[in-house]
Amino acid sequence: MVRSLALPLFAALAVGCATGPGLKIDSPYRDPATLERGQILHVATGRLLTEAELLDYLAAHPVVYVGETHDSVDDHAVQLAILKGLQERFPGQVALGLEMLRRPSQGEVDAYLRGELDDKAFLRVWQKNWGPYTLPYYRALLDFAKEHRIPVRALNASNELKAAVMAKGLENLPPELAADLPEMDLQDPYHRAFLEGIFGGHSKGSNQVEVFLRVQALWDETMAQAAAEYLAGEGKGKRLLVLAGGNHVRYGFGIPRRLFRRHPVPYAIVNPYATVIPEKKRHTLMDVEIPPLPMRTADVVWAVGYEDLEGERVMLGVQIADAEGGGVRIKGVLPGSPGEGAGLREGDVVVAIDGAPVAEMFDLTYQVGLRKPGDQGSLEVRRGEERLTLPLTYDRVKHGK
Repeated sequence: MVRSLALPLFAALAVGCATGPGLKIDSPYRDPATLERGQILHVATGRLLTEAELLDYLAAHPVVYVGETHDSVDDHAVQLAILKGLQERFPGQVALGLEMLRRPSQGEVDAYLRGELDDKAFLRVWQKNWGPYTLPYYRALLDFAKEHRIPVRALNASNELKAAVMAKGLENLPPELAADLPEMDLQDPYHRAFLEGIFGGHSKGSNQVEVFLRVQALWDETMAQAAAEYLAGEGKGKRLLVLAGGNHVRYGFGIPRRLFRRHPVPYAIVNPYATVIPEKKRHTLMDVEIPPLPMRTADVVWAVGYEDLEGERVMLGVQIADAEGGGVRIKGVLPGSPGEGAGLREGDVVVAIDGAPVAEMFDLTYQVGLRKPGDQGSLEVRRGEERLTLPLTYDRVKHGK
């Protein structure tokens, strides 16, 4: 496998999740597009809430959903404010449910929260679940949960089950995967209409909408089942804050309706709403038309900005692959990159970075992820029969140059 350390891989996760001017939020009293950043709107009444009033309102609901655009720092700040507010009001009685973690990883998540798994090992778990370069968006949430001993529940379906449902449907799964299949409801007409609107006219004459629908339903049903089992079992009496992509919670027919079917307790949906989409993010928005639906997108809208962490992430600007016998082979070097500045060449094998041994790609990417622009470091490489130490200045990679 070859991985690029020059290209942003996380942006694709945000496609279809942005919650800004392109998404209509029905309020009979106020257009959310008129909100100023930081304002909090109770959708049904048009009443603006203070943050304290919002938290008092959410305190009446045992389950709270907060949607997100995955690469929005602002959305995650809203989530953290709500987590802190609920923990303050109900110390020791709050749990956190995450779409980003898959159910088979629950044991590793628990070990990390107990301090039995170090940061590097947990990053490997996280990347297996949610991909590279994404953990920094959730770091503050996880740190707060760890500090306050807040349970974190891995809600999502395994990659194996998702792939099998996508390829084989629901009826032809291998027995070992069929055992993990939750009770599935594919008959919600409003969910179907919503997903068909997202898919647009690209599916004419194909079964792609059906594949899309069953995979989305699989994620929603699995997350609902995991949450319901927790609330009825070891989390009985606790309050659950569920964080998921906006399309899994808005309108209520994703996770909320499916969890309520299993565990009928009051819930509230909070929708961060980007009042302005930055130009660099406009390509992530879908040009779709959502049909009119007879329900509100959320109970509360919190107006936010839309900033990401791309400007803070350093990269070497190289393509890499695991080398036979250990180390990481350089497959290509981007002109003008920190890798080129260090003197890396195609064919070099990196065996250490800043004194830390490099046995595989993850060792290299982990160490790079710890650095900031301007940090000084070094690379030890094998070049033919030579072993060289190359000075390195960490920096961002400017694309298109």
